[in-house]
Amino acid sequence: MRSNQLSILITGCIIGISFIVGCTILTNSEGTRNKQKTEQITEQIDMDKPLLDIKEAAEYLNLSEEQVILIINSEQSMLQSSGSFTGTMFPHFKIGSTIYISKSDLANWISDTTREKREYVDGTVLQ
Repeated sequence: MRSNQLSILITGCIIGISFIVGCTILTNSEGTRNKQKTEQITEQIDMDKPLLDIKEAAEYLNLSEEQVILIINSEQSMLQSSGSFTGTMFPHFKIGSTIYISKSDLANWISDTTREKREYVDGTVLQ
C-alpha cells in the first residue's frame, strides 16, 4: 500500500509540473503573438509618417546612417562653396540637432538623383 501512495504522489507531482510548464509555454506564446501584432501596427503607423529621422531615412533608402549624413554634408558643402546647387537637394531640415527628412520629397530626390546619375565620392557631389 505504501508504494501505491508513493506512486500516486509522484504521478501528481509530474502532472502538476506538466500543467505549470504547459501554462507557461502558452502564456509566452500568446505574449509573443501580441508583441508581433504591436510591432506590425507600429511599423504601419511609421510607414504613414510624413517625416523620417536619419535612422528611418537610412533604412528607407537601404543605406547606412553615415551615408545619409555624407550625402547631406556633401550637398551643403557644394552649395556653400559654389553658391548654387544643380538639381534637387536632399530634403531635410533641422530642429535643434535633430535632422528630419520629408518622406514625400525623398521620392522626388531619389528620382532626380537617379536621372542625373549623381555620385557622392569622398564628401564631394559629382554631377
